Amino acid sequence: MKNGSFIISLDFEMMWGALDLWTPNDYGKSNIVNVRTVIKRLVETFHKHSVHSTFATVGLIMLSGKEEACKSTPEAKPSYDNDKLSPYMNSYISKIKDELLYFAPDMISYLMSKPGVEVGSHTFGHYYCWENGQTIEQFDADIKMAVDIANGKGLSIKSIVFPRNQVTEEYLDVCSKYGIEVYRGISPGFSRHPKNRIDSIFQRICRLADTYLNIGGNSSISYASIDLQHSIINIPSSRFLRPYSRALSFLDGLKLRRIKGEMIYAAKHGELYHLWWHPHNFGSNIEENFKFLEKILMCYQECHLKYGMESYTMNEFAKQIKQDEYTSRS
Repeated sequence: MKNGSFIISLDFEMMWGALDLWTPNDYGKSNIVNVRTVIKRLVETFHKHSVHSTFATVGLIMLSGKEEACKSTPEAKPSYDNDKLSPYMNSYISKIKDELLYFAPDMISYLMSKPGVEVGSHTFGHYYCWENGQTIEQFDADIKMAVDIANGKGLSIKSIVFPRNQVTEEYLDVCSKYGIEVYRGISPGFSRHPKNRIDSIFQRICRLADTYLNIGGNSSISYASIDLQHSIINIPSSRFLRPYSRALSFLDGLKLRRIKGEMIYAAKHGELYHLWWHPHNFGSNIEENFKFLEKILMCYQECHLKYGMESYTMNEFAKQIKQDEYTSRS
């Protein structure tokens, strides 16, 4: 691959990714309720700019509602020390009142019908691989359920994004076992497994600062750094697209310059730029978020025309780089 590459991956999780953070009555009403509108507008905007995308989807979202979800639980449920992280504890699923904040099989059908869109996995129950108490056997059961449910929808899952980017080496073999071929690894800077709470807070502060100022260096990914010998290919993220914030809006120019600078660098030097966020991040301040996204996608189009940069889904990129490696060896 001589030209630069651009990937957008989105963590489609609705309320399942926020059980320990928010409630249906706060973040649910402000952001999650608008996810369907946001996703349709995202897909339309991507199509307008010839951009492909991967929607890494929590498997529970694919179900019709809480009745089906209660019947479709993994054989081994995660035994987190913090039981607020598990959707199966304390009969949480059966107590759901507004199913539209949790289940969206209609959106899965919509995404499957659109060209240039890949539906990947975000595990079945938004599984946390770094949390104390859970086991690899429980993760295996979760991934098996995710793949089985997707297969029932006519989906063949080839890519995965780990919730909160909690990637564990031995768990990658489980993903490979179920036919998953590519995952989104952690970004080069300030995303390692924290040693303790202080280290976690320090990394969060650094990530925030790096959104606006170059303290972590360039985040594009060289093709040479991608290990093609592993059974499952790591396509690292470059940057999280932080949503619009009224309090920090005066810094939006710096945020845009940071992203555009890295994208142009990737295009010029034949590297990968991998941007990610959650659809629910755009659930409030919708117009401001899409206005900012349009500027990023216009930059991609310029990079495409001037430097030959191409847009891929995660699976498309993995196939292309493997094909190029095979061709170069032939």
